[in-house]
Amino acid sequence: MIGTLLTKLKIQIKRLIGKGVYLYVYVKNSIIAIRAKSKNPQEKNKRRHKNSILNYLAIFSERWRLFTTGILGFLIIYYGLGATISSNINNRLDVPINVSQKSPRHTTEALSHVLKSQIDDTPWTPALPIIFPAAVLDNLPNFQIGAKDSAKYLIKRLSSYHTDDNLKEAGELLDYPANIWLFSQTADDKLAPGSAKQYRKAIAKLTDFASSENNNKATGSHELLYIMTGLENLIERQLNILNQHALEHNSELLDFKADNVFYQTEGYIYTIHYILQGIAKDYQDIIVETNQYENLTAALSFLETASKLNPISIKNASPQDTYEANHLLYLGYYLARAQNYLKTIHNNIEDYARK
Repeated sequence: MIGTLLTKLKIQIKRLIGKGVYLYVYVKNSIIAIRAKSKNPQEKNKRRHKNSILNYLAIFSERWRLFTTGILGFLIIYYGLGATISSNINNRLDVPINVSQKSPRHTTEALSHVLKSQIDDTPWTPALPIIFPAAVLDNLPNFQIGAKDSAKYLIKRLSSYHTDDNLKEAGELLDYPANIWLFSQTADDKLAPGSAKQYRKAIAKLTDFASSENNNKATGSHELLYIMTGLENLIERQLNILNQHALEHNSELLDFKADNVFYQTEGYIYTIHYILQGIAKDYQDIIVETNQYENLTAALSFLETASKLNPISIKNASPQDTYEANHLLYLGYYLARAQNYLKTIHNNIEDYARK
């Protein structure tokens, strides 16, 4: 089947090349004929002729290879070099999360850090138009969307638990489409607030919550279990997406969507890792008392290993393929291992809470 498709594709390409060559020859001969008819012995008319648009077209037809090579070279350098410079993903997992008397909880500060690192410290690339080199990337935009969406889910979950207006508004602001630069995505293309601007408002609302009475120092196991359930839901969701995409698309010759799935999951892992770090500090007494410190450390270790996966090209080969990799399944393996440890922690703390 693939061989038949390739044969048809070659035939179509040959036809297009033939038509392109015919068009080029026709235009060139027409211009030469027009120039030959318009020759005038007077020097003044010759000078005018040299400066005419027709003359420029003739020059282009004679040197089209040079012009085409120059344009292609510029585009390759502009987009290639620009995309390489702007493709660095801000996925450091060792940034310390600092708390204060006004904002005593590490979990809340971890959520703020995740959003600030992707929106303030890094340009919000999913909204950039095609004139920017970063717009051609797959990795950074999808990572940022994954980090933002996972933070949004947890903020909405905390909003339901605390019934806090600031958290509710932050979640609604994070619902704003990620691809708005200056114009809305409607048919009339009206001016609209940029995605990054709306998300910065969400960060401000989260900061207001952090300094409110609802963000008092955490002590109870009920809220800890509530947050952990949210993390487990995020992991389960991404595991399902990874497995479904790997199974449904591994037979495709070129799977361009595998990059999107891979890097969005990396964004989720980034958020989950920081929230787990926050949990380890906010609920340290409960975790130590239930002997779950080693399990929590193991879960963080698998998440960190998953975040370090950075293949040059994302492959989605068949699971039975001996020679090709499937990076989606690799990522899913580490995520599943972390999930097992989180479930163990959840069950032990749940038993502790019943006593």
